Amino acid sequence: MQPSAGSIQRVLVAPDALKETCSADEASLAIEQGVRRRLPSAEVDRCPIADGGEGTLDAMVVGMGLEPQACTVPGPRADRPPVEAKIGITSDRGSAVVELAQASGLQLLEPADRDPERTGTGGTGAMLRESLNHLKTSPGRRPKIILAVGGSSTVDGGIGALSMLGVRFHARGELLRPPLSGADLLRVDAIEVPTDVRDAWGGVDLRVAVDVTNPLLGPTGAARVFGPQKGADPEGVERLETGLSRWASLLAREFGEDQVRQAAGADGAGAAGGIGFGLRVVLGAVMESGFDVVARSLDLESRVGACDLVITSEGRLDSQTMMGKGPGRLLEMGWRRGVPVMIVPGSVGPLSESDRRRFAGIVALESIGDPGDCIARPSEALRTATERLLMPLSGDG
Repeated sequence: MQPSAGSIQRVLVAPDALKETCSADEASLAIEQGVRRRLPSAEVDRCPIADGGEGTLDAMVVGMGLEPQACTVPGPRADRPPVEAKIGITSDRGSAVVELAQASGLQLLEPADRDPERTGTGGTGAMLRESLNHLKTSPGRRPKIILAVGGSSTVDGGIGALSMLGVRFHARGELLRPPLSGADLLRVDAIEVPTDVRDAWGGVDLRVAVDVTNPLLGPTGAARVFGPQKGADPEGVERLETGLSRWASLLAREFGEDQVRQAAGADGAGAAGGIGFGLRVVLGAVMESGFDVVARSLDLESRVGACDLVITSEGRLDSQTMMGKGPGRLLEMGWRRGVPVMIVPGSVGPLSESDRRRFAGIVALESIGDPGDCIARPSEALRTATERLLMPLSGDG
């Protein structure tokens, strides 16, 4: 599907982040500049996207007009200083967006401090509590909180977050002091959910935006797949797996085996060390594809349909892109709406020729200069790549 010169009146600029290079917001600004240089008369709709991982809050601040609110919360490790985080609140105080990575992210820890038995989601729980304090209930409308969980340093099944939300955890009769960590999964043997906690969260539409489809337990679960990435050694991985299994068994006694079994096997239950699983069982949260949550919140499909061209970006365009990642999902939207989609990725990996042809244009940053220079000056590289991408439409190609 190819655009024609002179037919482009409105361009949707909707990049994902280029991991460890630039944020989706920064990428969108750079691509917009390239568009304005080549297509100065075109209207630009700038809409950074995300899939529930790092950068989701920044993308939704732009797309939803969120008002950022700063808060000081526990970091991933209780034996380290608190961290400065932010949440996003809509102007009508009806919705909030929380990004787990702001408080419990792997990027907050030095490599030597990464150990999912010592880390926990307590700071995320504190951000959820703070978000709820900012929201108000309207007639016929429940307050909504979107929790984006990608980029975590944790494998705690959500007990850290729940402990900061007022849920009480016991071990051999002792009330455990929050925030809890992954190691506490092997200690907890009883749980209390106070009435005020049930009441407060029973009226909230809590959505957990997950960026993977792994279940809670087993060879593709939270501990065995993601534990090593977060610093766990082989013995630690097995302790975490055992702890998550114990946690599921404890919840089954309290909330019913069927409910817990369904939650543990649901797509995304193993995301961020199982926090969605814990929040679903205890607080009634709903787990959803991060991209679907973001796309719906940004009214992305309608915005695709309202434009003549979509330009997106990501760190690496390859076969994984076509398996549910943001740019691949945008391409599907474009085909449904009859709108061509172009992409300026950092690099291009293995990709079928048929998938290549579905894009109206591809210009990788690696093709326009030295890769090191592109990493050092990503905005400049994205502007240049966008200008080259649009050259055939501007009368200069």
